[in-house]
Amino acid sequence: MSTESPLPSQSDRLLAALGYPICLVAFLILLTDVKKDPYMRHHGSLALFWSIGWLGLHFAWLVVARLPFLLWTLKLYPLLWPAWLGLSIYYAVQTYDGKTFSIPIVSDWARKYSRLL
Repeated sequence: MSTESPLPSQSDRLLAALGYPICLVAFLILLTDVKKDPYMRHHGSLALFWSIGWLGLHFAWLVVARLPFLLWTLKLYPLLWPAWLGLSIYYAVQTYDGKTFSIPIVSDWARKYSRLL
């Protein structure tokens, strides 16, 4: 007897996967009744906090890079968005395959604050 939960429907997996590159989808998952499904709630909150974390990193990088002795870090800034896009697509594919995973730091935030949503 298997203890694995059944794989969510293809439409649920697609919707959850789209939450990683498109944060508005993750927000809508958490606003609607779809969030009652544990799989959708997990990936909706994880995708939303994934986007919030990268947005915070973006602004922090811009502020820190304005310091005279760290001005050279602005040259690395163009690598930030391709890294976000690549990782978002990777997590979207993992989600579409029906896998439940954790993202360092972000998963802890999502577990802690998703109860408030």
